[in-house]
Amino acid sequence: MKMLYIQDGKQLEIYMHPKRQQILHALSVQGPMTAKMLSDALGMTPSSAKHHVSRLMELQVVEVDHTELIHGITATYYRKRLVTVSFSSLAEEKRKLVCGVIAKQIHDDFYKKAQSFTDENGHFQADQLSGVIHLSKPEADELYKLIRAFIDEKEKKEDGTELFVFSLMAYHA
Repeated sequence: MKMLYIQDGKQLEIYMHPKRQQILHALSVQGPMTAKMLSDALGMTPSSAKHHVSRLMELQVVEVDHTELIHGITATYYRKRLVTVSFSSLAEEKRKLVCGVIAKQIHDDFYKKAQSFTDENGHFQADQLSGVIHLSKPEADELYKLIRAFIDEKEKKEDGTELFVFSLMAYHA
């Protein structure tokens, strides 16, 4: 999995724009979409959707998936790149801002519908965990590598898989 390090305020502004976050979410959930499809799904004009997609392409978080000829017009389908975004290069003040925005987005998404923690067959559906664990520095490194490897392996959709949204935060107290 590639890492994208948001380096400065300009990149942060491009990435964290609310409409662009909606576009990234739509592409993650729906898969490849055209600017017209995004505009219909998100309530904006196709030219506005195209502008926001272009800005996300500048950051290399969105790319062209394929083109199709539809009624004589070439439609470009975009997809979210398999990339992990890191804010570790930003100043503390900007990282705090990002954390607040992301926390609100996760909260709103998690609670926008009634969550059942298991489905009718008892399979995991959702949960929210919080706590403290005690790790040595090598164990913390190992845990991080295990989580990263699992995420990297599962980020691409495969037959028989379902979409799960995740957010993990771990830090040394």
